[in-house]
Amino acid sequence: MPQTVVEQLRGGLVVSCQAGVEDVLYGPQMMALMAAAAEAGGAVAIRANGPDHVAAIRSAVRLPIIGIYKQDLPGYGIRITPSLQAAQAVVEAGADLVALDATVRGPQEGRLSAAELIRQVKSTLNVPVMADISTFEEGVAAAQAGADIVATTLSGYTAYSPARKTPDFDLLARLVQALNVPVIAEGRISTPDDARRIIELGGYAVVVGSMITRPRWIVEQYVAALRAESRRTRRVIGVDIGGTKIAAGLIDYPAQVVQVEAIPTLAQEGGPAVLQRVIGAVEKLLAAGADAAAIGVSTGGEVDAAGRIAYSTGFMPGWKGIALRSALESRFKLPVIVENDGQAATFGEALYGAGKGYPSVLGVTVGTGVGGGFVNNGQLFEGAGRASMALGHIAVERDGRPCTCGRRGCLESYVSGPALLEDYHARVEADRRVETGEAVQSAALRGDADAIAAIQNIGQWLGFGLGIALNLLNPSIVVIGGGVAQIGDLFFESVRRALGQYAYPTVANTPVVAAKLGPQAGLIGAAALARQMLVSGR
Repeated sequence: MPQTVVEQLRGGLVVSCQAGVEDVLYGPQMMALMAAAAEAGGAVAIRANGPDHVAAIRSAVRLPIIGIYKQDLPGYGIRITPSLQAAQAVVEAGADLVALDATVRGPQEGRLSAAELIRQVKSTLNVPVMADISTFEEGVAAAQAGADIVATTLSGYTAYSPARKTPDFDLLARLVQALNVPVIAEGRISTPDDARRIIELGGYAVVVGSMITRPRWIVEQYVAALRAESRRTRRVIGVDIGGTKIAAGLIDYPAQVVQVEAIPTLAQEGGPAVLQRVIGAVEKLLAAGADAAAIGVSTGGEVDAAGRIAYSTGFMPGWKGIALRSALESRFKLPVIVENDGQAATFGEALYGAGKGYPSVLGVTVGTGVGGGFVNNGQLFEGAGRASMALGHIAVERDGRPCTCGRRGCLESYVSGPALLEDYHARVEADRRVETGEAVQSAALRGDADAIAAIQNIGQWLGFGLGIALNLLNPSIVVIGGGVAQIGDLFFESVRRALGQYAYPTVANTPVVAAKLGPQAGLIGAAALARQMLVSGR
C-alpha cells in the first residue's frame, strides 16, 4: 500500500526553503533550486511559503511540499496561513500539506479560532494539516481539533512561550507523550546532533530552515563567532579583593599575568574606603599604560546579578550593599563583571589550573574562611540571584561553634585558618600558643603531635563537608586551594580518608587535588569571567 503524505515524513529531514526580500537568494526560482538541492541531499519534504514559491518548487521536485502562506494582518501581525483562502492558494499551487498558525496570539474576536480553521481546511480542501504551535496547551488543542501533525515551530516566538537559544526539547518530549498524532520539531535546530536528539525523544521528523537555506544568515553566524573570539583574546583587568589584600592585574590571553598592583585592603576602614582603594589599584594599572577591554572582579561576599554585594560576613565590615559593578563601570567606562571569590578561583582552576580538562570541577578555597564554586562544561554554576556554593556555611554540626555569618555549626567554623588555630590551642598549654596557621604547619613539620592532630582534624571536617557536596554534585574532580591547603599531604590525606568514610560509595573516590594557580587563582578566574562576558556580548 502506498504511503500517505504524512507517513513519507517519518524519521526524515524536512527542509524549509524560505528567504526574505533582503536575501540575495530571494525569489521563486532561487527557492526551487534550493529545494532541488535539498532533494538531492536526501530531504523527505520541502516547506515553502506562498503560492509562487510553492508552484516553482512543485515543478522542480517530486517531494511532498508543506505549504504555508505568511500574511501580515492588521492588528494581528504576521500569521502563518491564517485563513481558508490562504490555505487554498498554496494547495492549488501544488502543496500536499498545509501548515496553519495554531497559537492564541492577539485578539480572537472577528476571526476563526485555530480549532475552527483546522477543521475547515481539512473538510474543504481534503489535505493533511500541520499545526504550528508554541506551547503544550496549544499542541493538545490542535490535536483535539483534528490536526494531522503538531509542530513546535513557534515555541519561543510568541510572547508567552519561553525564549530559548536551542530547540525546545522539553516541549517536544511532553507532546510526544501526550498526543496520538505525529509531533515534528522545528525552530533553532542548528546541528545534526540536535536533529538526532529530536528523533531519540520521539519526534516524527525534523524541519530545518535557516541553517541550510540562508547563506547570508549562515555567514553572519560565522562572522559573529570570529569577532567574539577576537574579543576573547584581548587583554583584561582582573581584580581580587581579599580580607587583607587587593590585587589588580593586567591579564594577557589566555591566563598570563603581565602586571600586578597589590595594596592592603584595610577592611576595617569600611566598604566605601575599600571601594576607593580598588579604584585606585585599577587606576595605577591604567596609568602605567595598560590597555584593557573589560574588568573582572573576585571578591568576598555574595554578589547579586547587578554586581552588588548582597551579603558579607564580619571579615569585610560595611562591604554589604556596595554597588561594585556600577561604580567601576561608571569610573572606567569598561564592562565589568563581579563574582564571589570562591567562584572566581574555581573558574580559574577549572580553565587553567588543576581542573583543566575535566568536565566538571568542584573548587574549594580554605583560608580565613571557606569558599567554593562549581564549573560544569566550562560554565560557572550560579543559583537563584547568583548566590550559590556557600560551602563554608554548610551546617555540619547542629548548634555547633558560632560562625561569622551569625549562625552556628557551619563548616567554616571547623575548617579555616582561625579554626586550625583554635583546634591547636585547645590541645596545648598557653605558652605553646602561636599566632598563625602557618606557625601550626611549621610545628607539624617539626613533628609536633598536637599540630599534626589539629591539621588532621580540620581535614576530617572538610572531608565530612565535602562528602555532602559530592553526594549532591558528583563532580569529576575536587580542587582545593587557599592558605590552609598549602599544608600539603598531611591535610589532603586526612580529607581523602574522611571522604572514604562519609561520602556515598559512588563518589567517595573522586580525585581530590591541590590547586595549581596559588594566590593568583582569583585574579585569573576573574579575568576569565571578563573574557567570557565579552564573548557573550553583554
